[in-house]
Amino acid sequence: MKMGKTGNNKFLKQFNETSLLELIRTNKQISKADLAQLTGLSPTACGIIVSNLLEKSYISEAGIGISTGGRRPNLYGLNPKSYFSIGVDIDVDYIRFILMDITGKVEYRDKIPSGFEQSVSKSIKLIEGKLNQIIQEYEIKEDRLLGVGVSIPGMVDNITHEIIFAPNLGWERVDLEHMMASIGSFPIYIDNEAMCSAICENWIGCCLDQKDFVCINMKSGIGSSIFAGGNLYRGCSGSAGEIGHIMVDHNGIKCACGNYGCLETLVSSKSIVEKAKRLIRQGLIADFTEDLDIDAITIDDIFSSASNGNEAARVILVEAAGYLGLAVANLINTINPSKIVLGKELVRFSEDVLENLKNIAFAKALKYPASRVEIITSEIGEDTSALGAAIIPLKKLFGYRL
Repeated sequence: MKMGKTGNNKFLKQFNETSLLELIRTNKQISKADLAQLTGLSPTACGIIVSNLLEKSYISEAGIGISTGGRRPNLYGLNPKSYFSIGVDIDVDYIRFILMDITGKVEYRDKIPSGFEQSVSKSIKLIEGKLNQIIQEYEIKEDRLLGVGVSIPGMVDNITHEIIFAPNLGWERVDLEHMMASIGSFPIYIDNEAMCSAICENWIGCCLDQKDFVCINMKSGIGSSIFAGGNLYRGCSGSAGEIGHIMVDHNGIKCACGNYGCLETLVSSKSIVEKAKRLIRQGLIADFTEDLDIDAITIDDIFSSASNGNEAARVILVEAAGYLGLAVANLINTINPSKIVLGKELVRFSEDVLENLKNIAFAKALKYPASRVEIITSEIGEDTSALGAAIIPLKKLFGYRL
């Protein structure tokens, strides 16, 4: 449908406001004159837009600039604590929460326990209670809450935003965005947890200047996300990056997705723990925990035992890292990224375990793309998905494609 003059003017006004707001964000402090020069807008037009942004409290005066011959100019920056966003990361054991202001500063973070295979309705109830607590505690007016981003460990349709399949949660065909709409008048954004991690790393993490990179997360499952040409690559339906369900062992055990021998059955916190329990029960390795029931072993126990010198625990992690190294080699060959960022539980791998992963990846990948990629661990760690979810409403405000 062709827009009329009024529609065009409205779109142009919004576009110009968003463009200036993004320039103010990236420059931290900037004058009207510099905004006019960078955008090509007239000083008068920039002045009107800046006045509108000041009136809406998106920005505030941030100091005085250096004179270039006349009066020293006023500088403008984002107005801290004027607008907020909330990120929610749903996983098997915990639901994490992040409160972030318009500048990207984290004002609050917390996590609450959730039950394995938690029902959708119970999860929504837990989230609603925590959101209300945060909003009340920080006295956030609903028109100042830009939105709530929700990170899900599963496939999310790119168009409908419906959760297609989250096997580790036991969720299938869930329209969480619609079901959460009654919580408040603010927008709800649903996205895959690995996608949220990539958003986080690109916005505030180790990939600020990267256009082509991959994030890999290990937690209840294992997944990846792809940044290509400066944007998230989602595929035609939003499931790009589901490396956890690549078949790596035709004779392997059954995965939660229904197939056999998926990478996730060999490389995930859950699968690593199950392997340790199985080997102990079969008498193939000694129990590396003291005064602890085998059924109570956790991934924390395995990491702790390995760091304390237990060889059996270390070998289990080395083997898992080896399988992941093969998957990383395939990503290097097919995606050709400049960086591969290992996140969540992967940051807990010791140097020798990570070295095994890298050695296998570089040995199996094509030499030229392997020579151009850097494999690193996230500096942020387990909060990347919650942070990325909180950043989604901010990206919307600053005019970025989601």
